[in-house]
Amino acid sequence: MLATTLHGISDSLVKAYSLYSQAEQTARRVVNEILEAGIALSPTTALYGLAAVPLLTPIIGLARHGEFTPVSYTNETAWISDGLVAGFTSALTGAAISTSLGKLFTTLGKSKAKLPKNIDWEKYLDPTNLKKLDLAQVFKNLFATDESNATFHKAATLTAPLTSMVHGEGLDVYAITPHAALPKPESIAQAYANVDALTADSTSPGYATVCIQKLANANGKRSWIVTLPDSDNHLDSPCAASQTMQLMSDSSRQRLDSTAVTFVRKAMQDAGVKNGDSVVLIGASQGGLVAASLASGLKGTYDFTHVVTASAPIANHEIPGNTFVTSVEMEGDLMPNLDGAQNPVRESWLTVQGTATNEAGATDTSTPVAGTGNKLERPHGMNYQRAAWENAAQAGSPAVEEHEAHFKQATSGKLVSTMYYQGRLQ
Repeated sequence: MLATTLHGISDSLVKAYSLYSQAEQTARRVVNEILEAGIALSPTTALYGLAAVPLLTPIIGLARHGEFTPVSYTNETAWISDGLVAGFTSALTGAAISTSLGKLFTTLGKSKAKLPKNIDWEKYLDPTNLKKLDLAQVFKNLFATDESNATFHKAATLTAPLTSMVHGEGLDVYAITPHAALPKPESIAQAYANVDALTADSTSPGYATVCIQKLANANGKRSWIVTLPDSDNHLDSPCAASQTMQLMSDSSRQRLDSTAVTFVRKAMQDAGVKNGDSVVLIGASQGGLVAASLASGLKGTYDFTHVVTASAPIANHEIPGNTFVTSVEMEGDLMPNLDGAQNPVRESWLTVQGTATNEAGATDTSTPVAGTGNKLERPHGMNYQRAAWENAAQAGSPAVEEHEAHFKQATSGKLVSTMYYQGRLQ
């Protein structure tokens, strides 16, 4: 009994103080970079290896959880998902680069007579040199984490004209009055609850809605809480799912030009948010991407004190170190892995990593997830994100407590007003 008790205490201490998180992140980074390099060097071979996953995953799922569901595919490959995403997106980008270079050099070769005589064009036409360029790019990518974002940038550049044609270029932003108002979030847990409630029909009837709350501090200075919506399914919505590609770009300018960010900026201006005002941003999934795009792209315009996200691939968004970032991600949730990278490790950026399990695999320190049974599910919903944060808070982690204290300080003013905005593309 004593041994069992001490083992439980040691597990709790490891969890609360994240004693092995740095080593685990380093090991995962090494594995994923090696995997990425292998995929980039030989994508065809990697595809054959990936084809074996559907055969092995059911066996692993049965061994670990006593059951197999389609969700097992994402759960059992979560530890290599960053490498898979970065590797294949890097290969796609590399293929596009190689093809473009090949066409360029072929064109130059056909018009040698018109080229400057002091340039040895033959060496650029040499296939060996083209291969060296590919290898150099692969080597460079070993020290980078934004290969996926670079690919999204290229893809968004190509699809932007089509998106504008389908969705329209004009944007109408207007205030609405919801049937149910959101309370001022007094904690990060309440912030996640507000994100969950913002998607409900009573708060956001039909279209994505942004909630902007104005606070008045004791010294008379105003501050703001901006709760951002996830994507919706309307083609004429500024928060359509198609905006995710542009929000994932490695270009800050391209992210700020997205209709989702433009919608929020116009809503903030209409609500009265001024340059230099303190702003807390809260969002999940696409809403988290918008929050990170604002915090990284407009850091000189507003004072973004705290950013709270869930299930958002924001690792490569350059949010300044003086902005606190609190993120929740679930193992097996594909959305946070779209950037093919792990979140930065610093005191002002806390990432809570949750793992979903069935009832048979649950422990005494597990937190039940509302609205689920004992079956493994895709852990993307806010009920999973909220349970993961609750579990981390119950562990007594000093990092969690520090972020909670900072959030309470950033939102300590008295609630003056709450405004809601929707938008339509025209």
